[in-house]
Amino acid sequence: MGDILDEVTALIRCRECPWYKNCVTPVQVSVEDISQFRMALQGTNLPEQARGELDQIMEGMAAMSQDMVLQSCPVFTQRLKEQPRLAQHIKKIMQNWGNEGESEE
Repeated sequence: MGDILDEVTALIRCRECPWYKNCVTPVQVSVEDISQFRMALQGTNLPEQARGELDQIMEGMAAMSQDMVLQSCPVFTQRLKEQPRLAQHIKKIMQNWGNEGESEE
């Protein structure tokens, strides 16, 4: 009975999801996030050079996160964990992305 309730709960969460069917999206670090980090640094007793270095690190992490880090929907993540074949299938699709038309040319 618990499995049925879990599936129904996941289905309802998907249909009412604020992600709007975008189960995986790049992490967005905004200018506002960086500004908040800078404001938090102002309240510390760090030397100016250390603050500058931390600021550069934050900007570098923000730039890297755009290409490397993904946020994923909790329901999507749970389904991938529970169904390793699904995760493997998605991985295979991603590894072969764009190769479908090459053999026909």
